[in-house]
Amino acid sequence: MWTDRRGFLSAISTAAVGLAAGCAAPRTGRSGSHPVTDAVTEWPSFRGHEHNTGYARGVSPTSSDPSTEWTFDAGGAFWGSPIVADGTVFVGCTDANLYALDAATGEERWSYATGGRIEATPAYADGTVYVGSYDTGLYAVDAESGEERWTRELGGLIRGSPTVVDGTVYLGVGCHNLACAWYAEEADVSENGWVYALDAATGDTRWERPVGDEVVSTPAVDDGTVYIGASDETLYALDSETGEVAWMYEASDMIWSSPALAYGTVFVADWDGNVHAVDADSGERVWLAEPFSQYISGSVAVDRDGVYVGDTPYNSLDDPTTYYAEMYKFDRRTGEERWRFETTALEIGSSPVVSDGRLYFGTHSQTEGEGVGVQALTTDGEAEWFMEIGGRGVGASPALIDGTLYFGGTDGRMYALE
Repeated sequence: MWTDRRGFLSAISTAAVGLAAGCAAPRTGRSGSHPVTDAVTEWPSFRGHEHNTGYARGVSPTSSDPSTEWTFDAGGAFWGSPIVADGTVFVGCTDANLYALDAATGEERWSYATGGRIEATPAYADGTVYVGSYDTGLYAVDAESGEERWTRELGGLIRGSPTVVDGTVYLGVGCHNLACAWYAEEADVSENGWVYALDAATGDTRWERPVGDEVVSTPAVDDGTVYIGASDETLYALDSETGEVAWMYEASDMIWSSPALAYGTVFVADWDGNVHAVDADSGERVWLAEPFSQYISGSVAVDRDGVYVGDTPYNSLDDPTTYYAEMYKFDRRTGEERWRFETTALEIGSSPVVSDGRLYFGTHSQTEGEGVGVQALTTDGEAEWFMEIGGRGVGASPALIDGTLYFGGTDGRMYALE
């Protein structure tokens, strides 16, 4: 427990943040509808597609008493989230490797070694997997063979995840917060942050935009605009062709959360524990929700009715009460709280995945202990099942495809549950 905000922030976890790439649905995020219009058959990015909604529409849920179909043991903790494409699970690990695993069996197809820990989630597009590393490199790897296609040195730790749209890789670079500080000092990187647009085939720079001192948020991309949060407490809307600023929205604190775009609105959370709904065209606030929490590091999920997000509450030696992390549902249109579900963990850094009637997310803690793992709820806020995971639990976000939930744990193990 921490006696003040500074002390609390000094112990933040390395929960993952986000990314995106294509999904079999039209890009209609700003049209006033939900961009995921068809049943989801692949999960090629952190939040499922370039709009970052985390919505697995039409996907069968796991059973109410799921069984473990397979596990895969790696050489380090998983803080980055898995993606699923072409029958393969792609996931980065703190042992510096990008793994390709058979989605049905968990058998390793190949691994690709980088020079630093991977906490970002990969993105898949057109036969290539893109992932950033703490060695300051962005890697493009052939999805079938694991052979390197190109590498770019970008001058900063990469903790956020790429979004690949129409032959361009959009990415935030730079991490200097207290979760990254030791690694940033070791790498002797510049104390700056950037947003990059790179040619997906070559890695060449199309544009770059300096942004504060770090960007660990994953961009959401819609026709002509890139939306991304930064630790300078700002949500940016950038022209996708030039990187020029279309508008800026001031939040209450750092934004690690990856913005989600649906119904013409950008939904994003900040480190002051607030959830913001912002008009995608103008940058004007639509609504603001202020749940009781210390901070929100994960991203929201958005379905047709609700906005879902987990928090980390403030605990202090001055208050004998222990506050546990909660998952919230807010009304998508008004921001009114619909329900909250209290977990048995102190932190939710995992970004939820919502399907038709179900919600899945991980919980974790600062130290090894009990009561952390993966939680399944109904979208009405009722508990369906909970699976305890060793180590510090699950800080990464799950992927749900065809009744199978894929996720990585801080125990160094990948799981497939049905």
